Amino acid sequence: CPLPAGTSLRKSRARARAVVELLGAPPGSTVLVVGVVNSLLEALRRRGLGYVPCDLKGGTTEWGEPVRTDALAELERCDAILASGMTLGNGSFEPLREHALRHGKELVMFAQTGSAVLPRLIGAGVSAVCAEPYPFFWLDGGPGTVHRYGAAL
Repeated sequence: CPLPAGTSLRKSRARARAVVELLGAPPGSTVLVVGVVNSLLEALRRRGLGYVPCDLKGGTTEWGEPVRTDALAELERCDAILASGMTLGNGSFEPLREHALRHGKELVMFAQTGSAVLPRLIGAGVSAVCAEPYPFFWLDGGPGTVHRYGAAL
C-alpha cells in the first residue's frame, strides 16, 4: 500500500487510513487502541468507530481525552483491538492475542517493531497486520510503502 510523499502528518494520515481499513468492525463499535497515534484515532472517528486510547505513558489525546495505561483492564468494554507492534516487547501482546482468540474479537496490528514477525501470526489470534519495515514513513518527505496482511486481503 503506497504512502504519498509529503509532510510527516500527510504520510501519517495515509498510513492510519491503511491501518483502519483492515478493521471489519461496523460503525458504532468500540476499538481498544493500544499505542496511541492521533492520526489513527482520527481515522477511526471518520469511520464512525468509538475507541478507548491506551498507552503505557498515559496522558491525553490531541482532543483532550484521557489515555488509559492498562489496556488489559479495558478489553471487556471493546469490540475489537488495534495494537502497536511495540506490544511484542512490553509483555502485553500475548494477553491481547489470547483475549482475541477466546472472545472471537479482531486483533489488528500496526507494526514497525515486529513487522516481519506479526504477519506469521495471522489466524492464530491476529486478524490482520499493517507492517512497515525500515525505512519508516516519518524519516523523510519521500513516498513510502506499508504492507497489509489479512485473511480478507
